[in-house]
Amino acid sequence: MAASSPKHRLYETITSTPSLPFIVTEYAMSNCELQCHIVDSRFYSSGYTTQEARRIFCDKYRYQRWIEIEAALALAQADLGIIPEWAAKAINNKAHIRYFDLDAICEGIKVTSHSLLPLLEAWQQVCDPAAGQFIHFGATTQDIQDTAQALELGEVLAIVERDLRAILQKLMDLAERYADLVTIGRTHTQHALSMTLGLKMAVWVDEVWRNYERLMACRERVLVSQLFGGVGTMDAFAEKGLELLAQFSKRLGLKAPLTAWHASRDRGAEFLSTMAMISGTLAKIANEIRCLARSETGELEEPFQMGKVGSSTMPHKRNPEMCEQVIVLARLIKANAGLGFEGIINEHERDYRAVRLEWVTITDTSLFICGLLSLMKAILSGLIVHEHRIRQNVERAATLISTEALMFYLGEKIGKQTAHRIIYETSMEAIETNQPLIDLLMDHPEISGKFRREEVEKTVDPGNHIGISQEFTHRAINYVKDRLLDTKASEETERVCPLSEKDGHCSV
Repeated sequence: MAASSPKHRLYETITSTPSLPFIVTEYAMSNCELQCHIVDSRFYSSGYTTQEARRIFCDKYRYQRWIEIEAALALAQADLGIIPEWAAKAINNKAHIRYFDLDAICEGIKVTSHSLLPLLEAWQQVCDPAAGQFIHFGATTQDIQDTAQALELGEVLAIVERDLRAILQKLMDLAERYADLVTIGRTHTQHALSMTLGLKMAVWVDEVWRNYERLMACRERVLVSQLFGGVGTMDAFAEKGLELLAQFSKRLGLKAPLTAWHASRDRGAEFLSTMAMISGTLAKIANEIRCLARSETGELEEPFQMGKVGSSTMPHKRNPEMCEQVIVLARLIKANAGLGFEGIINEHERDYRAVRLEWVTITDTSLFICGLLSLMKAILSGLIVHEHRIRQNVERAATLISTEALMFYLGEKIGKQTAHRIIYETSMEAIETNQPLIDLLMDHPEISGKFRREEVEKTVDPGNHIGISQEFTHRAINYVKDRLLDTKASEETERVCPLSEKDGHCSV
């Protein structure tokens, strides 16, 4: 038997010693890269977010973003003569996390209980000593972190905008393709009247478009900088404060706000609620696909390929798991929106309770919305429409889903209210006894002799009672197409991590 390694013998010694449980934990954890959050799971993260989104909120990338904001501040201050130009250059020469001792920063946070100061001290350690005195000159921690959050949201909103445009295009294509396909309209889960599948999808187009408009309005208010000092007076910058704010914001590609928003967290709440509305609409669409995929309905189905397994014990299952996951993510996003409203309530000029909530809610919501949009694009791109099943369902339900038209037809001779009463009574009997409604109607004393069966049967053809479904469908498609052409998409920029080497691996 091969001799065990020193590490193995050490582990055996530790685990056999009852008095040292904490050493076992420390030893075991020191050799692991712990990934506890679902979005970081090696196995399941793809169901909750995308790699593209995860890169935005990487711990090290976030620190690098803070560093770049501090560097931009130094350059803007040098331009205005607030700090020496040589100091700004020296600060920027070391404005990369690769120069910093990350372990020392971690220890510093434990000692100071401060989220930024250890990073600044690590920077000073590697910077020209004289220049280091001008790092973070006149700013407060929240200025840097709020500005960084705005930059993060800029990246997230660009992804959401891009994916919503793709989803709108796919929905319009589907609505156009099925503009004339007669289907059953349902209310309260029951068969109601006939309509077209295209109209159902046009309603989705219309609602997603309204969310797109909300997204663009949200961008205007959310993507702003923060640089106001301790209580929002900019006292440290004296008379150059407003000019510095403008230059600082311009360097970072953000708008300059009118006043400090340290304690005004409505922007975060707006972002969270906008994401909740967008995800809610897409979850409604996913839920509709899921409902129409039921075995007894079988009209729509999410993409399927051989190898996709629905159950470990029921081999026949084709579960709508992609649609269900969209709904799961929408519910998580909605829950975070409520916390966003909680964050609006702050005290005085600064209160970290809301900020610390946002570090979780905005991050998680951003990750989840990107995952949801990715799933929704895949669902719509491969959506299966079982046209033959739709036609079968319409044919079986033809008479009952045409009762409105039948009521108006009979009402021309016997009055609408009388026709409603007779059709109600005979419909209930048809449902209870499983007899054809037309047979019951033609046997009714107030109907027989007054109407010919052929005329009544012609009246209950669902294809004759879809109203102006096609007109509404094309109206919505044309409206949104025109608006999308008028609304220039934000310029696509390749999101490359500034910490990655040429081979894509992290340099830190």
